[in-house]
Amino acid sequence: MGALYAKDGKIYCNTYTEIYVPKDYDEDFSFYKGDSVETLGLLYIRSYDNGIEGPIQLLNIPAIIDVMIYDSEEETINIHDRSVHVVTLKYLKDSFLFQQNIQQGKNVAEKFLNYILNGKLPKTLDYARLIDIWWKNLQIAKVDFRVPSKIYEMILAHIYRNPHDMKQRFGEYYGKQPNSNGYGYKTGNVRDIVEGLSTFSGMVFEDINRMITTGINNSIEGIEEPVSPLEKIIYY
Repeated sequence: MGALYAKDGKIYCNTYTEIYVPKDYDEDFSFYKGDSVETLGLLYIRSYDNGIEGPIQLLNIPAIIDVMIYDSEEETINIHDRSVHVVTLKYLKDSFLFQQNIQQGKNVAEKFLNYILNGKLPKTLDYARLIDIWWKNLQIAKVDFRVPSKIYEMILAHIYRNPHDMKQRFGEYYGKQPNSNGYGYKTGNVRDIVEGLSTFSGMVFEDINRMITTGINNSIEGIEEPVSPLEKIIYY
């Protein structure tokens, strides 16, 4: 990102810059420590070149970073046609933003995996970029889960759902829309999604009473449930 530069292991900005920390992060990602905020590095940033406002871009650091606070205010900005309540961090030219070195290790990868499974990643991320963002997290953490890429893709495909029908994967919906974009999805935690897929899937997951209740409701309402390959084997 051209507005930033590294020096002596630290990241600085070469022009007046604003970093936007979503207020939604306060519950899961952000911890304010007085002169800094420890937060997920999937933030938004805008630079001003000679006073001219630049575009809002993604600061793509899928790990926890410690960002300096000098001046800040709360406001609402527009990101990909969504209104997002943020804390705007303001930096004058040559201000120190955060350390260049980022924590590594399995905890970094495990936390990010949990964010995905719980549907906690920001809703302003492009669906098509999610797999690359996940790979970058693993690269930062220097961790390899030793599974094929299709497993990562399958997890994302099941977590991200059609906002109008949670039983349908967003990828299926996204591919059929003539003017769709990668931001019109809905997410949920893995437990809720498994519950909604089918009675069988829910029963082999956990909380069998809740899953059976959901299955009965689906039957009453005439909702068709997909049949998994495992079900077919058992029935056979």
